[in-house]
Amino acid sequence: MPTKGENITEEKIVRGILSLYILKEIFISRCHGYDLQQKIENKAGIELPPGTIYVLLKNLRERGFLSVEKEINERGQEIVVYSLTEEGIAFLRSHYKALKIARAMIDDLLMIMEKLQ
Repeated sequence: MPTKGENITEEKIVRGILSLYILKEIFISRCHGYDLQQKIENKAGIELPPGTIYVLLKNLRERGFLSVEKEINERGQEIVVYSLTEEGIAFLRSHYKALKIARAMIDDLLMIMEKLQ
């Protein structure tokens, strides 16, 4: 995530990508917030600011992309488990073309940047 003072547009892009990644992870398997945070931090190799995942989950739920169910974990604690709704699947699917275009451009940019190193 961008640090304080960085470009607001960059933050929106990162939040958008994180939101799509959250939907992807939940599509693969229902999960709770802490599990999502661990998966994303491991994939990105960064530590997310506290609360980031929960803010995004709340937004995605308010938009109708996620449903929640409360469960009791193995330690007897109540946890909130997220599932993707049909609207969430449609939203994720609607980004396919844009992500393919972005991937091609990012791959090209990274290739040039690696040459500059």
